Amino acid sequence: MIDMGPDKSVLILLKHCQEMKQQETYLRLITLLLLLGCTTLLIFTICADLRQRENSASSEQTSAVEQSPAYSKQDRVCPTDSQTNSKRLRIDLRSESANDKTDPQYLKWKVMFGEKYNKEKRAIVIPEDGFYFVYVRITLSCHHDDRASNFEKFYVALHNWNEGYNTTVKLIEAWDSITCPPDEERSKSAFVGQLFELLKGDHVSVWIEQGYRLITNSVFGAYLV
Repeated sequence: MIDMGPDKSVLILLKHCQEMKQQETYLRLITLLLLLGCTTLLIFTICADLRQRENSASSEQTSAVEQSPAYSKQDRVCPTDSQTNSKRLRIDLRSESANDKTDPQYLKWKVMFGEKYNKEKRAIVIPEDGFYFVYVRITLSCHHDDRASNFEKFYVALHNWNEGYNTTVKLIEAWDSITCPPDEERSKSAFVGQLFELLKGDHVSVWIEQGYRLITNSVFGAYLV
């Protein structure tokens, strides 16, 4: 038996308690590090799995698009665009020579491309409401005969008619002239073009009030903007 004093016993007890607290702190720290490591590993595993699923779904979708003939056809020709373009007006006309070149009269045309032309009315037919750019370009030349003079006048107008209101309306007009010196041939071009708001069923035609016999060739057209 070793006789120990009360003070020494207390010191030993305090030292033992400190060692226990240090061990408990170490255990808590190790436990926290383990939890953080497990959480990080779990998050990494979940993200990798989601990324793999997204890549797999994207690959399957791309493969389905490449193998689908219906989608390939739709990609080449969009039905909506096709339906819209079918209504769009694109027409170009060239003038036809007429036996009767007296004033006034409507110019007669032959179609270069486009379908909306009324041969009887000699007019472009508007297929739908909208804004259209309508133009006409006319080449004028001097003709030396008994009726010719040194100064020839020319008058052209764009007319619009619709059976809905059955009235001919003047859209735009233009005056021009050409000087014809004796024993000399001259030519010039007259151009009329403007943006108009037109309705479905409108018939746009070219009216020559004066100078029809000066016309050598002309172009008439319209397109939806």
